[in-house]
Formats: sequence, C-alpha cells, structure tokens
Amino acid sequence: MRKLFPSSLALGVLALPMSTLAQPYGLTQRQVAGAFLNNRLPSAEASTTGWSAVDAFPLLSFDNPTFIVAQPRSNRLCVGSQQGVVHTFVNSASAATKTLFLDLSDVTQGAYDSGMMGLAFHPEFGLAGSPNRGYVYVSYSYSPSPIHNAGAPSNTPSYNRLSRFTVPDGSLQADRNTEYVLINQYDRHLWHNGGGMCFDADGFLYLTNGDEGDYGNPYNQGQRIDGGLFGGVLRIDVDRDASRSHPIRRQPTSGATPPTGWPVSYTQGYYIPNDNPWLESGGTVLEEYYAIGLRSPHRITFDASTNRLWLGDVGQSTREELNLIEKGGNYQWGFREGTISGPSAKPA
Repeated sequence: MRKLFPSSLALGVLALPMSTLAQPYGLTQRQVAGAFLNNRLPSAEASTTGWSAVDAFPLLSFDNPTFIVAQPRSNRLCVGSQQGVVHTFVNSASAATKTLFLDLSDVTQGAYDSGMMGLAFHPEFGLAGSPNRGYVYVSYSYSPSPIHNAGAPSNTPSYNRLSRFTVPDGSLQADRNTEYVLINQYDRHLWHNGGGMCFDADGFLYLTNGDEGDYGNPYNQGQRIDGGLFGGVLRIDVDRDASRSHPIRRQPTSGATPPTGWPVSYTQGYYIPNDNPWLESGGTVLEEYYAIGLRSPHRITFDASTNRLWLGDVGQSTREELNLIEKGGNYQWGFREGTISGPSAKPA
C-alpha cells in the first residue's frame, strides 16, 4: 500500500546488500551538499525555451495501463492494462490504431496491486531462424474465478503467475492457446505482487515478487528462501542451457491451502543458473533467488550500458527505496524500511 512522502523527506533511499551494511549505517542528520550536488550535476541549467509536456500518443487511450514495453526488432510498443489486456501499436505520435496483443481478462485478478503486472520479450524475439523468435513472457495475477470490481477484498487469493506465450510468425498477436506456465505461486493477499521483469546481457530472466501482502509484514516472507517465491528478485534460465544451469531442485510451498479445486504452488520449464547466490544440491532452498529482503518491488530495469539492475521498492509508510540489485543482496525488509526500523525483529 503506497503512501505519500512528507515534504521533508528525500524522494528515494538507496538500499545496499547486507554485506555492505555489516556496520551501523544510515544518516542521522541532513548532510551538507555543495553547489550542483558537489559538482556532480551540470553547473548550468539547460535552456527551457520551447520545451513543454505533450501527449505522446494523442489518438490512443488505455484502461489503467501498468507497463509499456518495446517489441524487439520492430517499431512497435506493447501496453498492458491492469485487468489483463495487452495492446500493441506503432511507435508514432500519429498512431491511431491499437491491436489486441493478448487478452487474459477472464483469468486475471485485477485489484489493488494485482493484475497484469509485467511483460518481457525473449532477447531473440523476432530473430529469423531462432527457436525463441516468438516467445514472450508475461507476469500476471491468475485466478480461476477473479472478482472483476474495485470492491474485491484485499485478502482475495490468487496466484503470482509467470507464463510464456508464442507469437506466430507474421502475427501481431500472441496465441493464448500456447500458454506455458513456468511459475504458479499461490498468494493469500492482493497487495505487493511485484511482477517486474527484464532479461540481462546473458539472457537470464529476472522476476520480482513482493512479501505476499498486507500491512506490517504478517507473512514474514522477506527473509526466507525455503517457502514460497516471495520478497525478492528471482533469476532463471528460460533457455534451459545445461552448460550453465541445472534443473529445478525444490518446489515452492503455499502459505495456506488453496480453495477447493485450485492447484498447489508449482514451478516448471526453466533451469537455475549455476552462479545464483544460494545453491544447495539437496533441495533445501529455492535456488531461484538472486536477492532477498524486498517488500513490493514493482519495477526492475536492466541498464545494458553498465550491466546494472535498478529496482523500485514501495515502502510501507515512511520510506520508498531505489535499489541497485546485486547478487546475494539482502535489502532487509521487514526488519528495515529504508534507513529506519521495520515492523519485524531482525533475524539472527
């Protein structure tokens, strides 16, 4: 649940991995900064003459959009809407037509933080001759019986689902009948569903998920890697390359029994990178984790020029975080919220 900053607080808090934070950290008072942020910003203001905000696509409209993603090797964009619909259109200010790319509205639970959360094209999407040329990955809140109104109780259950779809050659639409579910994680609450996705330069897919929801960290998911796939950044190999990855060795669990007829949590169809930070051949941990300790990591971005991962984590009531994600990083929710204490006790 997002709350606005008091005007006296900074716009973001940079949280660092646990290894960096072994000693006391954080600011106890406002630090003095010289002109132009100690000369790290330009010393002259850019000319504002002729600048104004404009509607990028004035002839198009979308219902509650949650993301916009560029389609590789094309001049098209995809926009996802919370209730489970994705449209595609030409990246032009004169674009007047949008084409339905994928419609999952009948099985998407869209309320609060849930719904159609993220989309990522395979790095070889559109590459002629590649077996991956039609693959697109979608993160959404799946429900066999979604409640399609704003009055859905926050404790309405659903699944945090990652699926792969195929776009046939020459088509502008994903074939819904090709859905292949990779992650189906039962979730007891509609808050903090994450759903941010991106591929890195090595072709590994990163997926974020929150702490399962509600206020005050009641499910205690952010500091464990042996239960469900919550509270962190996952890193998986969707190509299942045996030279650098290995098969899944542990299945996630559900925090409670799903409703009658609903499936248990499960994963399939990908491998675990051999250099992920928490590996255990006996299957005692969920090896998908790349970083832990996150509350509501709604967006993640890979910066190809620096090979850095940037992530925005929604705070509870006092701090928001902008994080540089590092392998094995612990971003400390729920015993820290940015630079202050969180609602839970620090684990041993």
